[in-house]
Amino acid sequence: MHAWIPERPHYLDELIRLEVCRRANYACHACGDLNAPYRCEDCFSVDLFCHSCIIQLHQNVPLHRVKQWQAGYFHHTTLKHLGLHIQLGDHTGEPCRNPKPAQDNDFVVINVHGIHEVTLDFCDCTNAPSHYRQFLHGRLFPATSTDPRTAATFAVLEQFHLLLFESKVSAYEFYHCLARRSDNTGVKPIKVTLVPYFSQHQTRY
Repeated sequence: MHAWIPERPHYLDELIRLEVCRRANYACHACGDLNAPYRCEDCFSVDLFCHSCIIQLHQNVPLHRVKQWQAGYFHHTTLKHLGLHIQLGDHTGEPCRNPKPAQDNDFVVINVHGIHEVTLDFCDCTNAPSHYRQFLHGRLFPATSTDPRTAATFAVLEQFHLLLFESKVSAYEFYHCLARRSDNTGVKPIKVTLVPYFSQHQTRY
């Protein structure tokens, strides 16, 4: 602690520096577009990107949290709001020719980064597997096997499983921790249907 105290102002400066836009012209780090107000909170880079590049960069990581520089500070936004679609089904890198949107374009995915509202499309091509199989192929565990509107990633189920044994955390506490990481204000709570794994470990109060 004695060695750290003289460096404390520098730590504070760097933390504040992360909350401001460092580029006067907002140029996109990937393509150079001068309109680049977006950055990702979960990628290693803190560079700014334009609308098309931030979408392109997150085709394979669609559950990251994104912010937009506007009116002097970074506002929370979502990849769904920016137009990113999560496409299920095995297309070996090719776009699906017959996508089918989830019910009412209203789908929620629970992940270690938080709870995400997403735009999700099923593959509705000939001989496409059932919807719940498409979820499992994408490492998503659906809340139900019939017309689900909520799914959890395998990663968040594994994290909950480990915390359950190590700290005895309840499903209620774990879920609300993820909800607070998504939006700690509580102004707009996200309503989800818990997947069976969470439900069977639910603590009653």
